[in-house]
Amino acid sequence: MAIQEPVLYAICDGEKARFLRFDGKELRTARSFTAHGAETDAAGEIGSIKDPKTDPHVQLKERFAREMAGEINAAFSGTDALRGLVLAAPAHTLHDIRAHLHKTVAEKILAAESKDLTNTPDHDMLAHFNRPATGWVLA
Repeated sequence: MAIQEPVLYAICDGEKARFLRFDGKELRTARSFTAHGAETDAAGEIGSIKDPKTDPHVQLKERFAREMAGEINAAFSGTDALRGLVLAAPAHTLHDIRAHLHKTVAEKILAAESKDLTNTPDHDMLAHFNRPATGWVLA
């Protein structure tokens, strides 16, 4: 059985996200999310389209980013199994996620990439990160 690296890879955009883990050979999806999923129904609190100051689509993406930060925080709470975090998201989503991470989780960020990899298959994912061949140096 392959030993999992103690790093969580969070791949997000404004409406989809995946958590991946390195199993010794490649990154594999451990969990998936959508903005309209049962776990994270980000559409629940968006404003009316009649409100001139808000764009419902932008509100949906911002809320989903906050919810993903909450999911990342939850993944790190109460466990020592995860010791590092790698984020990949478009710049605006990456900013929103980082802004809502707990301080203790934010300190575990090993890398943050400003790119949308949500539609990249698992077997191609590792090529998009500058992951050291010997693994991440974890404190």
